[in-house]
Amino acid sequence: MRSEAQPTLTARTKNVPKNARVACKQGMRRAISASFYHCGLFRLTRSLERSYEIFATPLNRIPRLRRSVSSKFGILCYHRVGTEGLPYSSTLDPRLFEAHMRYLKGNYRIVALRQLVREMLGREDVPPTLAITFDDGYRDLYTHAFPVLRQCNIPATIYLIGRCMETGELPWYDRIFAAMVNTPESCVEVLLNGNRLFFLEDYRSRLAAAWEIVCYLRTIPDVARQEWCAEFDHQVSLPRELLDGHMLNWEQVRVMQGAGVAFGAHTMNHPAVSRLDPAAYDYEFVRSKRLLEDGLQSPVEDFAYPFGKAADGNSAVRRYLARAGYRSATTTVEGFNSFGENLFSLRRLQIGEVSPISEFAFGVSRLFLESADANAGIWESPVGCQCTQAAETHGV
Repeated sequence: MRSEAQPTLTARTKNVPKNARVACKQGMRRAISASFYHCGLFRLTRSLERSYEIFATPLNRIPRLRRSVSSKFGILCYHRVGTEGLPYSSTLDPRLFEAHMRYLKGNYRIVALRQLVREMLGREDVPPTLAITFDDGYRDLYTHAFPVLRQCNIPATIYLIGRCMETGELPWYDRIFAAMVNTPESCVEVLLNGNRLFFLEDYRSRLAAAWEIVCYLRTIPDVARQEWCAEFDHQVSLPRELLDGHMLNWEQVRVMQGAGVAFGAHTMNHPAVSRLDPAAYDYEFVRSKRLLEDGLQSPVEDFAYPFGKAADGNSAVRRYLARAGYRSATTTVEGFNSFGENLFSLRRLQIGEVSPISEFAFGVSRLFLESADANAGIWESPVGCQCTQAAETHGV
């Protein structure tokens, strides 16, 4: 017999605020990953990563274990390493980044991206293998990430935005964040689908306003996005000193290059490439490649899609990149890569603001264990960007 209290309890559960439910799930996930880490259970999962994967089907969502048919290649995607100032949309404590690298160095095979691509093409039988990448080219990579990479002898690839290298300016989305966070106005009205009035009551509301604007601009043609940004720059002006000094410069890039860090292209302006007119392909894909090659005096053969979700690229772009002389292109679609993958749709795992190292360890193990096919998504990632909006916006 059903208790009379049961409907009330069910109703209460449904009425629990979404933020509280998310916090509860995060707490449970953190507890599980901590248990695995401190009890040494990740040694067990690592022993399975090479030869097995977990999968489910639409008809049977209960996870099952099956033999892997290929070597597994994972790519990690970082953005900045730092916690202070711009970019506001991404933070990662440098001490935690060092802990990440030391954990990977002690537990995984790490190779340069070019070697990972070569091994995929050669169908070499190797243990689970990782490559480390960074998008955008923020200056704190030189300050915080580069010393750790050099000390741990870990190869890495940094994807640079052409215009940022030319001018030293922040990318367009970071300028929107800077404007919304720093404007003295208590409200700002902009045109999105219609007139949108944002009340800027505190730091949280200012970040939320910036996220909404950037997410909207990703959905419109890039020409319209550029026009919108130009108008916004006039509407909400910022002091020059706030915008300068946040991106890598040529001197820093060349120092890192001399120490073995590789560089790839990330377009000229960081557009959502699916919103580009084909007439802009040459400028965004070829011009950025040539600019970096001139500055580095070295071939630039790897590309990263801005934002990088499945909707941010298409087959026409992949064909164009191949004709332009690239050998690979990375997305931010989660999963490991295996033999026979399209090298212009490589998957990556985004690393955002993760707290304990145990969550990072859990996420990397999940990367190699969870099936990368259409039925993936059995486990919820604990190491993606710090919020859904961040993942959707930055491609990051």
